[in-house]
Order: sequence, then structure tokens, then C-alpha cells
Amino acid sequence: MYMSRERRQYILRLLEQRGSIRTSALARELGVTDETIRTDLVDMQALGLLQRVHGGARYSMPAAPATEDSPRLDVQLAQLVAAHIHPGARIYADAGPMARVLATQLADKPCTFITASPRLVTALAPAAIQHRVICTGGELDKQAGIFTHANPEQVMQELQPDFALLCPAALAPEHAAYRHAAQAIWAQAAAACAPRTLMPVPSAVLTNTAPHRAQLHNYTLFTEDNVPAEFEGIPTETVPYITETSFNEPEY
Repeated sequence: MYMSRERRQYILRLLEQRGSIRTSALARELGVTDETIRTDLVDMQALGLLQRVHGGARYSMPAAPATEDSPRLDVQLAQLVAAHIHPGARIYADAGPMARVLATQLADKPCTFITASPRLVTALAPAAIQHRVICTGGELDKQAGIFTHANPEQVMQELQPDFALLCPAALAPEHAAYRHAAQAIWAQAAAACAPRTLMPVPSAVLTNTAPHRAQLHNYTLFTEDNVPAEFEGIPTETVPYITETSFNEPEY
């Protein structure tokens, strides 16, 4: 018998990485029927874990803090990060969904989010969200989806973040890498200024590559527990790694 809980965790991992999935492709990948996957997606949508679309499903942001046993990787990583952040902290946050997920986990610890991402500013704008939001401003790089600035280092020194929350496309022990130069420039400026850098990423990011680098001096890594050997010595907190091979084990 397949282990439905682990299978659904894996589905969420894929959605968090890819943004969307197709039912037929997922059924082939996991060796189950299309109907099994459709049942999974119906049940997961009822729990607010995803949004069903024709032929598959789409990533959905969590609407509220989750329980400790949440199957969502993004929520699990955000929970680990949230334990390190004190109320009132000033957090520089990369563009991307992780900052929005973290904001839900910090609902009882209002903070100040600093960002160059207009999308994150919009996401945190509702009055019901207690966090303050500071936009770095500048000229909008439409390809990267963030603002650029002539002197990001000066901006970070003036705003004085307590934490740099970075979610790069690729990560090596000495640097984070991004698909767009503007992202890497802001990340390096924030990491250089903030006393602590927090890096919540899926383990796949640890084997990815991307063209634009931000040098790192020290950081805490939050990821799945299949960390490559070269990251030995990096302070790391992990959650269980779920793969399709998990589903071939019998359920007792």
C-alpha cells in the first residue's frame, strides 16, 4: 500500500519548486493512477494546501500559521527560521514566496520587513498583517521584478536590518547565486550589513547553478536533511527529506 501522507508531502515539494504540476505527469512519476493523484489533489485543496486547476494543481500560499506537523516544506522551513527571530526585528527579505510564508509564522511577533520586491510589498500591505514594510525604492527592473539602486550598501547601512533572509536559486558554501544580477547585488549588500543571514531553501538549491553570485561570510542554513558533504561546518537545521522512493515502503 502506498503511503498517502508521504506522497502528498512530495506533491507539495514539487509545487513549491515548480509552481504547478500536471496530474498525468505526476501519476507517471510516482507510479500510481491518475485517479489516485486527483483524489490527493482534492483532499489537499480542502486543507488549503494547493489550488486545483484543469489537469493539475498550482502552488498556493498558506493563509495562516500551520501546525508543527505541516507537510509543507515552505512552512516547515519558515517555522525553523521564525524560532530565531525576535519581535520587532528588521528583516531584509529576498523576492519570492518564502518571506510571505515567514510573515504568517511571525503573526504573533510583528516585525519590519525590508525589501526591494514590489510584489512582497503588495503581499504584506493588508491592514490585517501586523508587520511594518519598508520598500528600498529605486528603478524597477521588470525582468528581475525588483527595484535597483545606485548604492544598495548605503541603503542597507541606513536601514540596519537585523537579519538578511535570502532564498537564492543556487547555493554553495561561500556564495548564493541568483538568476538576475539585481537580486545578487541586494543579497550581498544585505548579508554584509545584517548581523545574521538566514538561508531557508529546498535541498535541490544546494546542487543548482545560477549566473549571478553574492558572496557570503557566514549564515545559517535551513533545508532538508540530505545536505551535500561540502556544507559540513555550515550551521544547519533540517526537516525530513521526502522523495518518490519513500512511497515504495509498506504502510503498517
